[in-house]
Amino acid sequence: MQKTEDDNHRRGCSARALLTGLAGALILSLGSTWNDMMIKGSGLATWNWTPGAICVFFVLVFVVNTAVGRLHRPWALTKAELAVAYVLILVANTLTGRGFSSQILPVITGSTYYATPENDWGNVVQPNLPTWPLPQGRDAMWQFYEGSPGGAIPWESWALPLAWWGIFALALFLTMTCIMVILRKQWVQYERLAYPMVQLPLAMIDQQDADTGVMKPLFKNWMLWVGFAIPFAMGSLNALHNYYPVVPTVVTYLPSIPILRGMAAIELRISASMVGFSYFVPPGIAAGLCFFYLMTTVQRGLWGFMGWGTKEDAMGAYSQYTEPDIIHQAMGAMIVLVIGTLWIGRAHLKVVFRKAFTGDPGIDDSDEILSYRMAVVGTGIGLTVMAVWLWCIGIPPPVVVLLLASAFIIFIAISRTVAQGGVANMFPPTNPPDFVVSAVGSSVIGAKGMAGLSLCYAWGVDTLILMMTAVANGLKLLTEVGAVHRHRRMFGGIVAVILVTLPTSIGLILYLGYEHGAINLSPFYFNNVSQYPFQFLQINIDTPFAPSWIGSLHTIAGAAVMAGLMAVQHHYLWWPFHPLGYPVSCVFGGMWFSVFVALLVKTTILKYGGPLLLARLRPIFLGLILGEASVGGFWVIVDACTGMQSNTLRGVFFG
Repeated sequence: MQKTEDDNHRRGCSARALLTGLAGALILSLGSTWNDMMIKGSGLATWNWTPGAICVFFVLVFVVNTAVGRLHRPWALTKAELAVAYVLILVANTLTGRGFSSQILPVITGSTYYATPENDWGNVVQPNLPTWPLPQGRDAMWQFYEGSPGGAIPWESWALPLAWWGIFALALFLTMTCIMVILRKQWVQYERLAYPMVQLPLAMIDQQDADTGVMKPLFKNWMLWVGFAIPFAMGSLNALHNYYPVVPTVVTYLPSIPILRGMAAIELRISASMVGFSYFVPPGIAAGLCFFYLMTTVQRGLWGFMGWGTKEDAMGAYSQYTEPDIIHQAMGAMIVLVIGTLWIGRAHLKVVFRKAFTGDPGIDDSDEILSYRMAVVGTGIGLTVMAVWLWCIGIPPPVVVLLLASAFIIFIAISRTVAQGGVANMFPPTNPPDFVVSAVGSSVIGAKGMAGLSLCYAWGVDTLILMMTAVANGLKLLTEVGAVHRHRRMFGGIVAVILVTLPTSIGLILYLGYEHGAINLSPFYFNNVSQYPFQFLQINIDTPFAPSWIGSLHTIAGAAVMAGLMAVQHHYLWWPFHPLGYPVSCVFGGMWFSVFVALLVKTTILKYGGPLLLARLRPIFLGLILGEASVGGFWVIVDACTGMQSNTLRGVFFG
């Protein structure tokens, strides 16, 4: 039995596992992009809970692998091989849609297509933009947005700019991967973070007994299908309503509770997936997520009641979710969260750097997908490539340093929040370009620097889905199934996914643009995203702003509060509210009630049934996650067959 298990682990990164993962990545890349641009259904590549990857993996494990196993048992993928395939599919899910591929083309074309005599972008915006990373030629841009005869793509306008962006994207995503390799052991083995989003794929591939047959035990559990049926039935009713208005709709929200004379409101929305994920979150963290949301909502009400917190004009559309003072406080809290995370792991980081620079044979890094030396060197090279690239588009070197520092602070904070708190639908309270402008001032950065920052909207803002979180979750899954050891080929698989996913998804958008006209594709991307960066740029060029000292003070205040909360949590065991909830509290409105419901249910189960019942009921909550992902994917396929558009489940579960 032990020999069979070891063989399975060695086979985890086999050629067929890698090829299966790449095939799933390709399917998801094309399918998710087609959905975003043509079907416009529920977003499969929008949020960090990656419903697209869950859908594809569900079909792979439940349908394909089971069918193959019934034909010939040895042909079925092993537990470790399925884990490898899932990680590759997961990474692909975070590169499409909001992750990168659907953002890049609107950003690099919008300044040309949307330039009008009224906005005067031809004189204010375009002269300050670099030419080499942008496609040139007015006809090429107009044909992309409005369609070209025969759908012909003028590759001479696109090849070089996309190649330059490809260099930056490869450096960005590989740096994210290297950083997660460096932090994996600290987060997974030493701190033992919960990783709620790993629980479903881990349960889907779990083979509790080698003699239970080719179908995984989870799918034989009736409780899974009870949980699955709830969001699937409710979501299907709402989808059918768009076909047949006589079918009633189901809503999963109650009226908001206004406070402080209506200056703020407590939202009461529920998401099946968020309830499912929160079931696996430690109670203290769940309580902290809820408590700090409520406290920040009260603060918003007080700010409105007192007439404080007016809009900060220098910041763009993605930093306007709430009062700028609260946004700056949240950013300060994120900075301290990351610094605190690195400080807690300082002993591990010393080991990593000692192995990287001295090759100490007493330090074993064979359980990583990349040696510590390669991870550290890769991080350094990636940051250097990005820094030079950003300098070449006009951003001054000191601003480049601040931009990259703030970007990776946000990325690590998001990844930590997802790994520790299972926060499925989250976005940062602000973004690197806006934070830099507020801290430094557009008057200091200059027009060329501001133009470079506007192009960073292609990768640094609206990070609702992030590759770093996928790698963090993927490495945890590989660790749990014992598939990390001797699997250095996994890093090559991740590189291959990047090289497959980005060209196919971006190429498909190009094809659809020249075939149908980009303005007929997703209105969010080719109307909003394509204009936001240059509205932000124009405002800061027309009216150069000085640094916001008020914003900086609130950043410092948020950092101080977060430091105090972390100190209290560390020194006083009786303190019930984990500080993880504070940095995301101002953008947590759509999720807190789901976390509260899960916490209430979990506390009740523990009180009356104990840990045994808590473990026994896990499949119901796994079913909630699987059902919500599956209903979105199912209706995307149905809509593709019928020609229905905009049949989104957004009002029910999907963000």
